[in-house]
Amino acid sequence: MGKRGPKPQFIDIACPNKACELYGLTNQGTVVGNGTSISRGEKTRKYICRHCGKVFNDHTGSVYYDLRKEEHIIDLALKMSMKGMSEEAIADVLEIEPATVRRWLCRAAEQCDKVNEYFMKNLNLHKIEMDELWVIVKKK
Repeated sequence: MGKRGPKPQFIDIACPNKACELYGLTNQGTVVGNGTSISRGEKTRKYICRHCGKVFNDHTGSVYYDLRKEEHIIDLALKMSMKGMSEEAIADVLEIEPATVRRWLCRAAEQCDKVNEYFMKNLNLHKIEMDELWVIVKKK
C-alpha cells in the first residue's frame, strides 16, 4: 500500500503479445499500470505484462492504434462511408488524403472481421439466419 492507497490492479486487461504464454488471458495478475501518455490530445493508460515484458496501451489492437488523427474524426469518416459517401468525398470534407481514408476503412474492416471471428464460432446457421442475428445484435 503506497502513500495514496492501494495501487489499482488491472485484472480485466490481457497481454496482447501472441508470443506470451498468457496471451489473451485475463485475471492473471501479471498486467500492471505503467503510467500514462498523451495521445491525440487525450490521456492514454499504458500497461506492462510482467510475464513477457511487453509494453502496450489502451489503443493496442484497436482501429485507433498508432493513428495521429483524433478518434472522433476517424469515426466521422467511417460514418460517412456507411452513408454511401465516396473515399474522395470524405477526404475532401475532412481535408485529408483519400489514401488515408482508404487505410482507415481497411483497418476498420479488419477489426470487424476479428469481431466476427470471435463471436461467430461454432454456429450451425444459414447465411440468412446470421443476417437476422446481426439485426438483433444491432438493436441491443
